[in-house]
Amino acid sequence: MQLFLVAQRGFIISLAFTSNLIGAAVAGNLHMKKSLLNVFSFLIFGFAVCRAQVIDGLKDEKLNTISFELGKNGLIYNLTFDHRIGASYWGLRAGAGSNFAKYLEAAVIGGGSYYLVGKKRHFLELGVELQYLIVNETSDDQVGFAVVYPAYSVKTWYPSVNLGYRAIGKYTAFRIGFSPGLLEKQIIPGGYLSFGYRF
Repeated sequence: MQLFLVAQRGFIISLAFTSNLIGAAVAGNLHMKKSLLNVFSFLIFGFAVCRAQVIDGLKDEKLNTISFELGKNGLIYNLTFDHRIGASYWGLRAGAGSNFAKYLEAAVIGGGSYYLVGKKRHFLELGVELQYLIVNETSDDQVGFAVVYPAYSVKTWYPSVNLGYRAIGKYTAFRIGFSPGLLEKQIIPGGYLSFGYRF
C-alpha cells in the first residue's frame, strides 16, 4: 500500500512536470535538447518508482502486444509493439507509421511509456510519447482536406501525451483515445484507434 501511494504521488508529479515542460516549450523558454533530456528523465523516474506494482487479475497474463493503430497526428497507419513491465501498471511502446500518401507524405518513428489505471480487463491509459516526424509536401498545388498535421514539409521531434481507454481479451487488445502533441510551439490535436494481438 505504501509503495502504491509513493507511485501515485510520483506519477502525479511526473504529469505535472510534463505539462509544465510543454507549457514552457510553447512559451519558447526551453531548448529542444533540454526538453528531450527532461522527458527521458521523467520516464526513468516513473519506471524506477512504480515497477513493483501488481495489477489485479493480470499477474500471469501476456505482456506483449503487436497492434495496428490508426491516427495520432492525422490519418497515419502505425504498427506498434507494446510491452508491459512484469505485472506492473507501467509499460513501454515503440512503433513506426506512414500515411502512404502521394502529395503529402508523412512518416513517424518513436516510442514512449504508459500507465494503466483500473483492474481486470478495462483500463484508463495515461502516457507520454516522443516521435520523430517527417512530413514531405511533394506538391503544393493540390487542393483538398489535409488529413495529416502539419500540412507542410517538416522534420522534427514530436512529443505528445496520451489519454485513452484500453480493453484486453485473452489474445486481443483494443485502444481508443486522445493524443495531443506539441509541434513547433503549436498544440496539435490527435486521436487514435488501435487493435492488437497479445502474446
